[in-house]
Amino acid sequence: MKYFQKIFRFALTLSLLIAFSDVHAQSILEKLKSNSQTSQFAQALENTGVDNRINQAGPFTVFAPTNAAFDKLSVGQKSDSNLLLNHILTGMATERSLRAMSDITCLSGKTISVQNKNSTNLTIESNRISVSNIKTSNGVIHIIDGVIK
Repeated sequence: MKYFQKIFRFALTLSLLIAFSDVHAQSILEKLKSNSQTSQFAQALENTGVDNRINQAGPFTVFAPTNAAFDKLSVGQKSDSNLLLNHILTGMATERSLRAMSDITCLSGKTISVQNKNSTNLTIESNRISVSNIKTSNGVIHIIDGVIK
């Protein structure tokens, strides 16, 4: 009997720890801001008010351009909310699920292409995914090496 009580206590403690860690998971915007590769994209989301859309429960999938790619845009493009919405879609699209897709519709209404060129290279509108499946409390982030225009 004591053996089962110990197992029960262990399982309860483990489930509470898991639940507690999920409560403190970072949101999409928090992850983007804290990542040195995507901080400029996060700033643009805040400046345009697009952050209000992705601060909701979600889930959302974000294709975040690197700072190097985002730097190439003009000031006007960086403040174009439709251009920023080209990088966001409703739902959780992990790398694995993206490999089964060919076209997806973003929050801007634009349909973008997904190319699975081989077993290792996955591109979104010809932009290579450099880091995939960054989990957040309200979705997933994939870092891409370009901007979806």
